[in-house]
Amino acid sequence: MWRTLIVTAGEKITVKDDWIHVCSPQQEARVPIGDLYSVVVDNRQALLSMPALTRLAQAGVHVLLCDDKHLPCAELLPLTLHYRPLTVLQKQMALSQEFKDHLWQRIITAKIQNQAKALRLAGASGAKAQKLEDLSLHVLPGDIGNREAQAAKVYFPALFGLGFTRALEDVTNAALNYGYAILRSAVCKTLAGYGYSGILGLHHIGAGNPFNLADDLLEPLRPLVDLWTDNHCDDLFETLTRTNRRELIGLVNHVIRLDGKKMRVRYAIDRYVRSLTSAIEKQDAGLLLLPELIRDDPLFEDELDG
Repeated sequence: MWRTLIVTAGEKITVKDDWIHVCSPQQEARVPIGDLYSVVVDNRQALLSMPALTRLAQAGVHVLLCDDKHLPCAELLPLTLHYRPLTVLQKQMALSQEFKDHLWQRIITAKIQNQAKALRLAGASGAKAQKLEDLSLHVLPGDIGNREAQAAKVYFPALFGLGFTRALEDVTNAALNYGYAILRSAVCKTLAGYGYSGILGLHHIGAGNPFNLADDLLEPLRPLVDLWTDNHCDDLFETLTRTNRRELIGLVNHVIRLDGKKMRVRYAIDRYVRSLTSAIEKQDAGLLLLPELIRDDPLFEDELDG
């Protein structure tokens, strides 16, 4: 299993002989760069050397920088992971609205189905879960009937209580925002590896958003964060703790199903993006593989872990 390095206290990060060295007044640790999936710098006092940043980028490791509220606010994405990025960009730009609408239909259908599964796994209302499953059967191309919003009005109160809204500034929303940001960054990293421009989305078209495409693909993965937040409601107090954040970062190792096979989220994201490439090249939206939420299996051994 690839590792995520989390820097939380006054460290200096340097590189030597393909090892990342993390030094603090109390101790020094080192990690092989080849073992790393990402580095999360959750400490505003940390110092990162340019050789370390450069070597991490060359190795395809993505680096997340967190703000004073511990939320990821920036990331380092390698620029040279794909051998023909212009070709990929040209294909993105040539996508018809009709084709993008069919991809979005599949994405939102999968999101609502995963929301229904989250309710069932959380032991919430079976009737509400069934309502979501019914809504998922009626998502139109481009979701012109706005089934996504209809599902949200049922889903969030059923999972977090009738008084809950996404507009609240509370620890539940803090957990959701942090978890979404972590998974979004994993999607961004993978899209960069496949040569995609994150600016060109399928449905998200924010003029100031450099990650529209990542936000598109993130949608079916959001219920994974929702379910974690509900399962850990007794561990959430006024603000997210270091343990809370560490566990949310660890969601990239959660087990999920894709194409009928169980795998960790980070591998599922790779296959998810790869299937998007296949769908675009063959102009067949049905080739897009969508992640399916399942109960986590702590004993699962992924053959991809080596």
